Amino acid sequence: MAGSGKVIGCLVFGCLIGVLGVVLIPVVNKVIHNMVVDQIVLKNGSTGYDNWINAPVPVYAQYWVWDCINHMEVLEGEKPHFVQKGPYTYREMWPKENITFYDNYTISYLAPKTYVFVPEMSVGDPQEDKFTTLNIPLMTIVNLLQYESDLLQMLIDLMARGIGYDTFLELSVHDILWGYKDPVLEFAFKFNLMPSAYFGFYAGKNGTNDGEYVIYSGEDDVQKVNKIFTYKGSTSLDFWSDEYANMLNGTDGSLNPPFVKKDQKLWLFSSDICRSAYLIYDKEYKYQNIKLYRFVVPPELYANVSMNPDNAGFCTPTIANCLPGGLLNGSSCQQGAPVVFSLPHFLYADQVVHDMVGGMNPSKEEHQILFDAEPLTGASLFVDKRIQINIHTQPYPHIAFLKDFPKSFFPILWLNESASATDKVVHDFKHQVQTPQTAATAVEYGLLSIGVLLVIVMIFVLIRRRQVTAPLKLNINEKTTDETKPLLSGTT
Repeated sequence: MAGSGKVIGCLVFGCLIGVLGVVLIPVVNKVIHNMVVDQIVLKNGSTGYDNWINAPVPVYAQYWVWDCINHMEVLEGEKPHFVQKGPYTYREMWPKENITFYDNYTISYLAPKTYVFVPEMSVGDPQEDKFTTLNIPLMTIVNLLQYESDLLQMLIDLMARGIGYDTFLELSVHDILWGYKDPVLEFAFKFNLMPSAYFGFYAGKNGTNDGEYVIYSGEDDVQKVNKIFTYKGSTSLDFWSDEYANMLNGTDGSLNPPFVKKDQKLWLFSSDICRSAYLIYDKEYKYQNIKLYRFVVPPELYANVSMNPDNAGFCTPTIANCLPGGLLNGSSCQQGAPVVFSLPHFLYADQVVHDMVGGMNPSKEEHQILFDAEPLTGASLFVDKRIQINIHTQPYPHIAFLKDFPKSFFPILWLNESASATDKVVHDFKHQVQTPQTAATAVEYGLLSIGVLLVIVMIFVLIRRRQVTAPLKLNINEKTTDETKPLLSGTT
């Protein structure tokens, strides 16, 4: 009986251990949840705040320029053909400055960007390497005056010829990025008609910010962390033609809310293209044993209005001015320049766009926008934010040197703003997040497994003991053959 009591005691103990394991699962999960929230919200001393101020992952801006190899034929109306040159890589640093906390759980800040050339990640010297491209200031002037009188357009023609203003220029990569002196801009600058005599996509921008942001700290709701409340003092944009297109949604991509789910959209705002965009779940994979969710910008984000009516607001000034699928008219946020944004190599663009140019080789893996996020913390371990800058061209009948110019979306350059987790970042993440989570999970399921195993073993022992100690049942009325015989046999 004492042995049976010990077995029953062990059975009860096993049940308690198993129940403890089950009870600990939600308890430990809640503890982990609270730890993540405490470290992600933007407050002094949190890991999220430190990483938000200075990104632990190096960020690079890589540029590829499009060299037009048949520019003389293009002037006669032929389709332009291109060869890609690059990458030319710059380290990008944008620490947060002028940080102010407010009582409504918001934070204002500026983020000046500084670019430093990285020769070992580049194909050549951007100040020496040349390529042939459009004269963008000229095309901008022509575009702005296309609806003016025929006489004014002819005067532009005469002026351009008089100063030797060519339709195509041979520029260095440095010129197109950081600026070169343009004769027309220089003339206009003398009369205070233009803010600068230089043209370049980043002219005067190295070391400057793109405006004040006000974001949510996430202290009242962690799902709002780093989401933009206002940009340049406004809660919406004013570049587009409807409320949906002008919505200011999401984060700047530097820090995402935690507890990422596969069925959600990740919203981002990019001041480069003056709009908000979303990414959707693509796939799950592991990197150095860290689970990651890949989110990508879907093709429908760039689709034409017939395929995606939500894009009607990006047709400017009206829906009658909609561009083919895969393109975004950026003139409204580029001071009237005929700038059109797309993905590199016109990925996801309508076939009519590809038919206008030669030399494009779109690849989803090489040219899509993606964020690889760790689902518990929302941390983006790998980011590729890609965009191509194009100029909308067409024939201008009253300008002699452009009367035969082909209609096209003329690619100038494309860039990839990327971030990739270093080995140190991966190691720190495992040490700070993955190891405690794994240990806690091991304790939960270890206790549950020990309890279940102990219960099974004790039940087996009880069954065996019952089988061994069961009494032998005999029928006392039965007699054997030997019992009916005399003890002594023989004759008398």
